[in-house]
Order: sequence, then C-alpha cells, then structure tokens
Amino acid sequence: MRSVPVLLFFLLLFAVPASSQDLHNCEVAHLSDAAEFSLDLGAYACAFADESRALTLEDMLAAKADALFQPVPGNLIDFGFGTARYWVRVRLESTSTDPGQWWVTHDIPVAKLVQVYLVPDGAPEAVQTLLTYRATDPFDARPIPHRHLVSEIALAPQAAATLLIAYSADQATEMPLFVESVPAFVSRTQSETLWIATLTALVLGMGVINTVYLYGLDGRPALAYGSYMLSGVGLLGHFEGYTFQYVWPYAPGFNSIALAVISLMSVALGALFVDRFTETARHAPRLHRAAMATILGLAALAVLSAVLLSLIWFKFLLLAAVVAGTAMQVVLASAALRRGQAGAGTLLIGFGALGASLLVGVVGYLTEGLFKQELAGVAIRLGFLAEATAFSAAIALRIRAARRERDSSLREQLRLSEERLNLSEALRRAEDDRLEASRAADRSREALASAAHDIRQPLTSLQMALSGQGEQRDSVATSLNYLKEIVRVGLEESKAPLGTGDADPVPHGSRERFRAEIILRNIETMFGAEAAEQGTALQVVKCSRELVADPLALMRMVGNLVSNALQHADPPRVLVGCRRSATGLSLEVHDTGSGLAPEELARVTRRGETGAGSGGHGLGLSIVTDLAAEHGLGFEMQSWPGRGTVARICVPDHVPEMPATPLTRPTGEAR
Repeated sequence: MRSVPVLLFFLLLFAVPASSQDLHNCEVAHLSDAAEFSLDLGAYACAFADESRALTLEDMLAAKADALFQPVPGNLIDFGFGTARYWVRVRLESTSTDPGQWWVTHDIPVAKLVQVYLVPDGAPEAVQTLLTYRATDPFDARPIPHRHLVSEIALAPQAAATLLIAYSADQATEMPLFVESVPAFVSRTQSETLWIATLTALVLGMGVINTVYLYGLDGRPALAYGSYMLSGVGLLGHFEGYTFQYVWPYAPGFNSIALAVISLMSVALGALFVDRFTETARHAPRLHRAAMATILGLAALAVLSAVLLSLIWFKFLLLAAVVAGTAMQVVLASAALRRGQAGAGTLLIGFGALGASLLVGVVGYLTEGLFKQELAGVAIRLGFLAEATAFSAAIALRIRAARRERDSSLREQLRLSEERLNLSEALRRAEDDRLEASRAADRSREALASAAHDIRQPLTSLQMALSGQGEQRDSVATSLNYLKEIVRVGLEESKAPLGTGDADPVPHGSRERFRAEIILRNIETMFGAEAAEQGTALQVVKCSRELVADPLALMRMVGNLVSNALQHADPPRVLVGCRRSATGLSLEVHDTGSGLAPEELARVTRRGETGAGSGGHGLGLSIVTDLAAEHGLGFEMQSWPGRGTVARICVPDHVPEMPATPLTRPTGEAR
C-alpha cells in the first residue's frame, strides 16, 4: 500500500555500501553554449569520503589532495549510508566563444550541510562560494528558488574551473549531479512538473471519485480513504520537493522529519481504511481491536518523531512499527479475501503493485551505484498509480456487490410487502365478514326482540281470555290467528337466517287492499280484556274505508301503539280510529295519559329508550318507526304533558289499484 514507501525511508538509514566497481580516470567536462545543452557530471566526477570530517576547503585545494580523489564508480555519485563528509569535484571547461552561464543540479534527499565552490584554474585563491545550505535553512535561503537544489556557474570564453562540492547526510548520500543551460533546465523541469502533476491529478482524481462513491455506499470508510489518499499525495509531493517549496517553506526542521511523519500517518490511515472497508469490526472483532491498537501506536510514533528521530533506537522502533502496520493491512485484506468479500482481492493486487515498485526503489537505494535515483522515483510514482487503480477497482466491486445486495433486498421487501398487502386484504375481508355477521346477528336479535314484543300482547289476550268465559272465544281465535301470521311471516317464510339481509326487510309485494275496520276489530278483540282489566276505557271507532298496505305490518304497528298506550301511559281512556286526509287514510291512537315533553317524545322513539318509570324494553315505538320506514308509511306522534298523546299512522292512497284480497277474519266474526 501507499504506506510501504516508509520502508524506503528507514532502509536508507541503515543500508551499507556495496562493493566498489572498476575505477577510471576523471575527465574534463566540456560545457557548450547550446540552448539544449545538458550533461550528466557523474561520468566526470571524482570523490573522497572524509570519515573524520576534519578536512577543510584549504586542505582540499592543496596539491597533495589530488591523490585523495578517485573516479566515481558506475558514473553515479552514491556512497551508500554513512556519517562521513563527502567531497566531489569535477573539472569544467567552457567551449563557448562567449561568456556562459549554466545551472548545476545537486539534489540530496536529506542533507545536513551542502557547500558548493567554483575554483578557477591556476587561481585557487579566487575560489567562489556558490552555495552554502544547511538543513535548518528555510526554502528562500536557496540562491535559486526551485524544488531542486541548484547552483549557478559562470565561465569566461574557453575558461576552465573546478566544481567542488562538500556535503554530509544522516541518511542516503546519492547525489544526482548534472549541468544544463538555463533553457534546458527550465524545459526539463517543466516536463517533470507536467508529468508529476498529471500523475498526481490522476491519483487525486480517482481518490476524490472513490471517496464520493464510498460516502454514498457507506460513509464510515469514506473519510479514512480520503485522508489516506491525501497522505499518499502528500508523500509524493514530499518526494519531489514540492511540500518544502509550497507547503512549509519556513519549517526546515519539520521538513527533515516530514518523510517519517507522513509515512507513519499514511500507514495508519491505510490500515484504518482497510479495517473500515472490509468491515473487520463486524466480521472479526479481535482482529479489529489489534488493528486499532496498531493504528494508535503508529500515530503516537508519528508525534514522537519530532523529538526522538535522531536517536538510533527510535529509528529501529519506527522501522518495526511500519513493518507491523504494513503487515496488518495485508492481514486485514487477506482475512476479507478468505471471507469472500467483494474487492478484497484487488486490494491485495494494489499492495503487490506498490510493493514491487517500492522494492525497485529500495534496491536502488541499498545498492550503491546500481541506478539513478530518478528511476526509483518513476517506479514509485507508477506504483502509486497502479495502487490507486486497483483500489478503484476494489471500490467498484464493492459498490457492485452492494447494489446486488440492495436489489436483492428490494425484491425481498417487495415480496414481503405483497404478502403483507395480501394478508391485509384478507384481514380486511375477514373484518368485513365479521362486521356483516355482527350486523346480521344484531338484526336477528332485533327481529327476534320485535317478534317477542309482538307475540307478548296476543299471549296476554289469550291468558285473559282463558281466565274468562266462553263468550271470549273470538278473542282467543283472533290472537291465535295473529300469532300464526307472525310466525309465518317472520319465521316460516324466511329462506335465510333472520338478520342476514335475505329475508328482511319485508318485501313490498305483500301489500293488500282491505278495509281498515278489519284492523280495528282485531285491535278491539285483542286489547279489550286487558283494557278492562286495568280500568281503561278502550273505544274503537268503526271505519269503512279501504286502504292498501301490508295488513300484518299495519296490525303490528297499531297493536304496538295501543299496547304502549295501555302499558306505559296508564290512561283513563284510549281511543282508536281512522281519519281521512288529503293524501290517504290515517289510523290514530289517542290516550288521555300523562303525556310527554317534546324532547322526551323524540327520545322514546329510539330503540332501547324507555320513558320515565317504564318497565318495558324500549322496543314498541322503535318497531313502529322501523315498520313505517320499511313499508312507506308515515308515522308521527304528538304529546302534551298532562293532557295525553296522539299517535298517527298515515297510509297513502296513491298506490295503484289492486283487487281486494280477503283477509282471514277472527274466528267468530260474522261477515
């Protein structure tokens, strides 16, 4: 992963020089005034390592110092890792016919002190100091403000001079050294900047896109991944010197430890991202706790690097911590791969790509003079790009798997919703059936209650007739016929259970044309004995008018009104008769009882409501109201407190003419 570059940093601290190669004589480097002139001075350099660090510039300018310098092996200035002071010199000669200026690039990764001198041939006393630069100097202390450490030399036409460089470093000592014309330097560095910017933009762009996708997929690993990518970009920028130039130009002390700090944080953020991305906390809690301990340890070491990096034991500790952090990332990804988690395989591929590129760089740094430092930088940058691509693929696979899981979950939710909908519909139908059954049961109870109420009066008449004399045979016959009609209509002719709606309300086809006197005589026969028993004068007025109605329903209505007047009003007198009106015939029941107030009168017509002091069930008047509504008859009541009540049933006469149908007369009635 991107954290692996830190291995390079630590290996630079501890590597040993490789065996030297064949030497050759130091030649003179000829400088041209061509605009595109560029020359690698490694092939012309001679070098000497001052292990005592006691020799001075005067010592190096002395004639006897020539014997100390030897040609650089492999044309690459690289002394491995050491604490000596290194002297490098190159003989230069201008081939131009005009005065010329050239820029010399002498980059050293982490130099403690760099001194550059130009010694004219034959005039060592005229030595020029081109550069004195320490690790504690800010960026603007450089004579040429560029990310590369550059010195400028100027030579007269055909002039010769010696370039002498002295430097020391606590880490790597490789020094790329080449001279260029100013236009060539500008062209080269611009091409490098374009290449680095393009690569960084690709890595950063993929990082931003992946962070956005991760945030949409699951916000938890998105922040870790975004921070991890930023640390990687920062590491690239630090390798190329951009961070010291643009980010912390006045913090040279931090710049000297920045590689350690950024690398440690990159390892920590990489482990945090892999832990979040692979959901280790859910799948492997113990491994998650180990990863978090490693991450916290790396962060603590990054903070301590500011004060302890110069200590050798702390450097070993950092190396061990970085190895542990990198190994933890591999373990987390491998565990996810074993679980079959989407994207885990490409995570490992990304580790391999970056690890291979870093291995090239590490081998180059460890092996003195193997190849130029810039080749290692190119390999590492390509490794970063390959890693970012692999991580993009891992995130894409994770998103694809999440979409499949989401689609599967949606399908399952749709299936469950459909089942719940079907169940709800079935429950609704069952509830409708239950309510209908409840309503049917209520109607059955009401029908039975009404029938019981209607049957009660004939039974009362029978009881009183049986206790009387033989002249009451007509009353017995009338009551029995009435009971028979109630049973026939309410029970025997019902094809379905009472209250189901199939047998009620009573169909209007049962209407007949008959004389109102039949109803009145039956009423007189049924209630005469009861009225006499309780001392009420029951007067039934004869009526010869004909009407069209359901005789049984009309009989039930008038009977309930008379029964109600006798039982509840307790009047001294009840009058029953008929009255002709403009719209039809009215059957009326008058009593001279106590009467009712208007609000009390409206209340007692509702089912179950009874008058004050009544011992009834509150069904009589409600039965009359229901039957009137069912058969298209009018029903109204008027009452005056203390004077009595009038109940009136209005039978309209607009029904088409129908042949009179004889109604069974009470037994003993002579017609």
